[in-house]
Order: sequence, then C-alpha cells, then structure tokens
Amino acid sequence: MKTLILILILGFNFAADAKSVSKADIETAKRHVAKLTEAGGRLTGTESEEKAAAYISTQLKEIGIRPWNSESYFHPFEFTAGTHLGKNNQFSVNGKDYQLDKDFRPLVFSGLGDFEEAGVVFAGYGITEPEGDKPGDNYDSYTHLDVKGKWVLIQRFMPEDISSEQRVKINAFASERSKVLNARQHEAAGVIFVTALDTIVKSQLIPLTYDSSTAHGSMPVISITSDIAEEWLNNMGKDWSAIQKKLDKGDFVMGFDIPDVKVSATIDLVQDKKTGKNIIAYIKGSTDLPAVILGAHYDHLGHGESSTSLAKGDEIGMVHPGADDNASGVSGLLLAAEYLVMLKNQNKFKPKRDVIFAFWSGEELGLLGSNHFVKTFDKKDLSEVFLANLNMDMIGRLRDSLVMQGIGSSKQWKSIIEQRNVPVGLNITMQDDAYLPTDAMSFYLFNVPILSAFTGSHTEYHTPRDTENLINYEGLAKTSKLMSLITRGLSMHDDALDFQKQARKKEKGTRGGMRAYMGTIPDYASDAKGVLLSGATKGSPAEKAGIQSGDLLIELAGTKIENIYDFTYVLQALKVGKTVKAKVIRDDKEVEMEIIPTSRQ
Repeated sequence: MKTLILILILGFNFAADAKSVSKADIETAKRHVAKLTEAGGRLTGTESEEKAAAYISTQLKEIGIRPWNSESYFHPFEFTAGTHLGKNNQFSVNGKDYQLDKDFRPLVFSGLGDFEEAGVVFAGYGITEPEGDKPGDNYDSYTHLDVKGKWVLIQRFMPEDISSEQRVKINAFASERSKVLNARQHEAAGVIFVTALDTIVKSQLIPLTYDSSTAHGSMPVISITSDIAEEWLNNMGKDWSAIQKKLDKGDFVMGFDIPDVKVSATIDLVQDKKTGKNIIAYIKGSTDLPAVILGAHYDHLGHGESSTSLAKGDEIGMVHPGADDNASGVSGLLLAAEYLVMLKNQNKFKPKRDVIFAFWSGEELGLLGSNHFVKTFDKKDLSEVFLANLNMDMIGRLRDSLVMQGIGSSKQWKSIIEQRNVPVGLNITMQDDAYLPTDAMSFYLFNVPILSAFTGSHTEYHTPRDTENLINYEGLAKTSKLMSLITRGLSMHDDALDFQKQARKKEKGTRGGMRAYMGTIPDYASDAKGVLLSGATKGSPAEKAGIQSGDLLIELAGTKIENIYDFTYVLQALKVGKTVKAKVIRDDKEVEMEIIPTSRQ
C-alpha cells in the first residue's frame, strides 16, 4: 500500500512536467531514427553496426551520462557469424578425387575431420515418419535396409507428386537436418545428398549458408552433383528416372546397396567469429539496491542475409533500414536518457537505484547481446541485481494503442502503468505473456520482472520497406515519456517488485507439426554440443521432471541430441502421455530423468 501511495504522489506531483511531448522531442526522435537508418542495415559485427554504435555513444556523451562499470560505453561479445570452407576438403570415390564446389560441397552442420572409406547405400528420400496407429502406417525409406557403417545416398526434398495431405504428414521429417539425424539413428557412417534427376533447382550443390546452430555434428554430410550418382546407378543397371517416378508417387521403393563404390572424405569447415557490441551507460543511484535497466536493441538485418528477412524477390540484397525495428526503440531510449538526466540536473530526480541504459546488439541473431550480458553475472537468479527490465522494441508505429507486454511477470505492473500513464494519456493494451521474442526474455529467464513496449507489427516488418517516413514520431516520444516515468518511479522507491513465473500460453493448433509439448526453453545462442536449456516454463512437463536452467540436454527418447534441430526432430516424434527418458549434463555430471509430454492442443 505504501508503494502505491508513493507512486500516486510522485505521479501527480510530476504531471506538469510530462503532460505532453514537445516539438523538440519529436525533432530529436526524427534525428535519431534518421542517423541510425543512414548507418545501413546494422547487422551485428559489421561496419554498419560500428557506425550506429559510434552515433549512440556520441549521443550518450553529449547527454552527459557515463559508461556503466567501464571507461568505455562498449561491452563486446564474440559470436559465430557464419561458416566458410577450409583448405582441406576432400571427397574420394574408389581413390578418385572430386573437385570442391564443382562436384561436391560439405553442408554447414557436417562433422569435421577425416572419414575412412566405406560403402554406399541408396535410401530414396531418406525419410522415416513416426509410426501411426496401425503397424506400417508410416513413410519409411529404411524399411529392410541395413546402413550401419555405410554412407547413405539420399535425394533432397520430398516426393513431388504425393497428395497435399501426405506432404503435410512428412514435411516435418523432410529437412536436411531431420534426414541426417534419421541416418545417424540407423548408425550410418555419413550422408550424401543429391538432387534427383528431373528435379529443378538453382544449384545442385547445397549452399553453405549461415546456420543458427553453431555446433558441428559428428557425422560427415556432403552434397554431390547428380552426374556422380547417376554414374553409380548406371553401372548397376538401375534406371534412376524410373525409380524417382515411383518415389515421387509415394510408392514404396526398397533401398539398396551400391556395389563397387567406396567413399572417403575429409571435411574442413571454419566458423567465422565476429564481435558485436552492447552499449551501456547509467545514472548512479544513492544506494546499492537492485538497479532498473531500460533497454532497446540497435542491430538489424543488414542486407537481409539471415533467414528472417521477409524481403520480396525484387528486394533481395537491399539494405533493411529497420526504422521501426528498432531505430524507434533506440531513439526512445536516448530520449529517456536525456529526459532523466535533465531532471536529475534540475534536482527533480534523485534515484535511489542505479538506472542503466542498455543498447543491445545481436537481438536479431537470437538475443545474443542481452543473453551474453545476463550470463556475465554467473547467477541463476538476478533479482538481487535488477529490480526490473524495461524494454522498447518497435515503438514507432503507434496507431490505436500502445501494447505493454510482460504484465504477468509482476502483479504490480498494471497499477504502476495506469498511474504513470495519467500525465501521458496513451491508450494502452496490456498483455500478460512474458515469453517474448525480444531482449526482455533474457532477463525474465533469470527471475527479473519485465515490461516491454510495442506498437504492433506491420507489412514492412523485416523488409527494406521499414523506413523512417512511416514512423509516428509523436507516438514514439510519448511511449518514451511513459517508460521514462515508470523508470523514474521504480528507481526512487525502496520496495521490490514481486516476480511471477508464468505458465506459457497454449498455442492454437500445432507448431511446426508438433503436438507433443515439453516446455523446455532452449538457449539458442549456445554453441555446445547438445541443447543448452535456459529453464522450463511453469507447470510444464519439463519443470515437473526437474529440468533446470543450465542443463545441457544430450539425449531424449533414446536419441543423442547434438543440436536444436535434433531436439526438434525428436519432439515431433514423441507421443502425448508416453513417458520418455532424458539425459542432461548438470554440474559436469550426467543426470537422467523421465518426462511425460502433454498435448499442445
């Protein structure tokens, strides 16, 4: 009650200073967004990111706010930006060497090193669908086929001429990752992908594209041209076109050994390491109470290099300026810093708690910057370090109302927002869900209440069309003012916020073809072999089984897990209500537990 009274008093005493935003605020917001979009696409680890970082740090210096815990505003972190071919790649068939990038190419997630000569087996499309209710009611390329210790020759994609219902059934198991895991489960020595005859593709060799899982697998995986595979099959007297026609109709075709073909390989892939920069400044409080941290990510998609770009065909390769996502949030954060420093200089703001302003990078690549930051504290619970994390991500398209997300992370948010909004007067929509695809999530997983401001998605999202002329600058400035007032109030009182761990909202229908639900929260930034878990959602099967933050999942349902794709593949095959065993590494020890998946529906 005392806290609420204090909030009310501070809010109304301060109303005169916050009734509206000025023309100067709007012009400043425009300048910030313009400078950030002029810097380019701000892809983490690039010159464009450097330009944006230099602009932000210059603004912080002019505002008169000092670096946090350092002489510099910059807090670098290393990350994997991609993979390129090393010098020692080799593919040999019966002692004959083939040419890299012309005849063969490793896949980005291939195992590395030397792989001894072994035979080859043809396994059609290489797909095994989990068994249905009736025995044999599943698509299985490995029926009566022994591939142990041999390379498996697998056609790319899925049968071309099957019904849409069948395509939906096997689609989840037709990716390259899924096929490789399937081959590994059948104890194959390696996988060779080939484009079937008559299949139209831009390139017969699979591109060495950026992959969000940075860990290499244990199995060698390459792609070859159809000429090589056709020669093997012709030497056997096999009609590949006829085989493909049957496969494409969904007819069963028994796999077979390819005699007199022995394959060996050396795989050499080098990860491209780059450095991103978080930018962190702060206003010093008078006590050592947990700080309030206010953040926004300043990185974006560059020229659309990542798979998350939604650029249309004629826009591919163009700069993605990211005016709303998230030059708007950065502009709002700079406005907040300037506003609160001004109040402090006027003796209208005497914070008890430190107020930290964090400009994150690597958000678009998987919350890399904020994830790195929270882990530097080496604690599983950061509630003694941070009172709350406030976040601004895409606040530049205010229309009917401002969306305040993460309300369910603390019982106090609703009353705080309502009181702080009195002098600002925004229409607000409150959303409970705290499991958000933005930097606030990095803090929520470490028991910190979060609040994220968002003005809604739009058709220009993640495209070159997200430009500065579409920004609602008055709405941006008002959103920044509201977040500033909330920050000011939190930093001036002693009481902690209560933290609520939420059960994750149930999805409508299935996600990615998965019906079984476990409730694990993977750490997508990890490069460990396995799946590092940030924790489990409240009340989920994983939480009930004892999954903890920091567990490294290495096996599930009898299948070794080497990366997030293995994990997803196994999840797709789990049955609701059927107990499965999981193995994790915890504190350097292997821990086994039983999990009973529930239904997503």
